[in-house]
Amino acid sequence: MDIRDRIRQVIDANPTLSVRKVSLKAGLSDSMLHKFLTSSTNSLTLDTVDKLAAALEVDPRWLAYGEGGPEMATRVEDIISRIAEDRLEQALRLLEAFAEDDRKRA
Repeated sequence: MDIRDRIRQVIDANPTLSVRKVSLKAGLSDSMLHKFLTSSTNSLTLDTVDKLAAALEVDPRWLAYGEGGPEMATRVEDIISRIAEDRLEQALRLLEAFAEDDRKRA
């Protein structure tokens, strides 16, 4: 399974997603992802893979390399578990600020 298959898998599993919606949510042109999936474009930058992973709400390592699983929560929980107790509140405030900013942009 390559990155194209993983992208299709996530889109096919989520009836609210379409190739165009994912492209736009990732900040790409509305046809960019379609061109990649149909092999008109042969490669993606790591920055684009990261944007697509965020738009698909999957782990970027899984999307790019097939490592681990698609679940983003596992990655977030792992990162949070490594933050020192005295800095955890600050980290959570930053995450909340990012989420609020993204909500306003949508």
